[in-house]
Amino acid sequence: MGLPHRHTTRTTRRRTESTQMGVEVAANPQQQAIADALWDNVEKQARAQHDGRRIALTRACDVKVERPVFLHNPLVPTKVLTLIAGRAGVSKSTLSIDIAAKATLGKLTGDWQHQPVTVAFAAIEDDMGMQKARLQAAGADMNRVLFLTVDDTRDGNTVSTGLQLPDDTATLRDTLREHDVKLLVIDPITSCIDGNTDKRDDVRRSLDPLAATAQELGIAIIGILHFNKGGGYASDKVSGSHAFRDTVRSLILVAKDDETGECVVTLDKSSYTPQQGASYKYTLAPRFITDDDGERMEVPIIAGFTPTDTNVNEVINRNVTGGDTTGRAADNEVADWLTAYLAENGPTNCKQIAADAKDAEGYTFKQLQHARERLTSPRVIARKDPTYTGRGRRSLWELEQPECTSTYYAPSTHGVKYGA
Repeated sequence: MGLPHRHTTRTTRRRTESTQMGVEVAANPQQQAIADALWDNVEKQARAQHDGRRIALTRACDVKVERPVFLHNPLVPTKVLTLIAGRAGVSKSTLSIDIAAKATLGKLTGDWQHQPVTVAFAAIEDDMGMQKARLQAAGADMNRVLFLTVDDTRDGNTVSTGLQLPDDTATLRDTLREHDVKLLVIDPITSCIDGNTDKRDDVRRSLDPLAATAQELGIAIIGILHFNKGGGYASDKVSGSHAFRDTVRSLILVAKDDETGECVVTLDKSSYTPQQGASYKYTLAPRFITDDDGERMEVPIIAGFTPTDTNVNEVINRNVTGGDTTGRAADNEVADWLTAYLAENGPTNCKQIAADAKDAEGYTFKQLQHARERLTSPRVIARKDPTYTGRGRRSLWELEQPECTSTYYAPSTHGVKYGA
């Protein structure tokens, strides 16, 4: 017999069964209290049998095989999260707007080609008027574009806010289903995360329900994310926790070539296509539109989206080490970071410095060494770490002090794996 859930049902059952045993519990408050406590304990134990985590096994023969479905093949699959990541100002948002605009027209090379679909934007960095202007310039069907905000009512007062996950997951899912939305763009995706974006658990707690929503509704969700500064391997430069890269099934990297002005897109990660690693290039072209006040305004759009042999890794590292001016600016950037870091933290193990530099700005140990060699006021000096008792030599780096008279040693990388 199933256990009832309502208090009135429990009380009726208790009294009935107690009467059948020849005891009128209701007439005796003490016996009533004892009976209630006994039943509560029984129900608590029954619920406990169903709580907790258990291993579930499914036979492979019972699983349905389904081919991947793409909104935009091969860049944007459905049922999963896609990230578009790059430095500020490299047209990440413009790319997402171009994809969305083409989706409303049925012009994407995917499973909805020739079939216009509805798209939604949750973007807090631009107001709706500017978003509409950019979509209009890209040729979007404005009847198929929705701007998503959240009305938060407290004590009778309603305030329009941004999306917050995981709190708004259920409302978001119902709204997207009701309006048959096939693409949701969140710009930037860090704006909707409730917690620290550098902490894996906080990121997963927000993104996992979002991924489940994409899976359940069979839609594409694109999040916009920023790069850290400096050179190195492009996908390691995604800001925040590595959970961003781990959670998404498609990662699109964007960089702008400082020499040519062209933007390069690389499909850095994809679980659903053999075209992982494919790259494309495009330029930003001006398009003039008229606002609702009759004023003329210029808006950038994507032009000439074609395959290329150049990838984002090559572009960002060429930008760092390319021309003399760019190279000096990058060197100064690293030197400034190293000086500020040592001023705040004092003498620090060079391995720890390398790890922190990589996590914070994407700098390599080679860049740090070069910056250390260039710094003269103050100098960055290295000495043997007196607390280290392992094999080889480990160095401490610190800013030179006027009264410093110790003997210093060049930093050693023997036995140390930087950036692990």
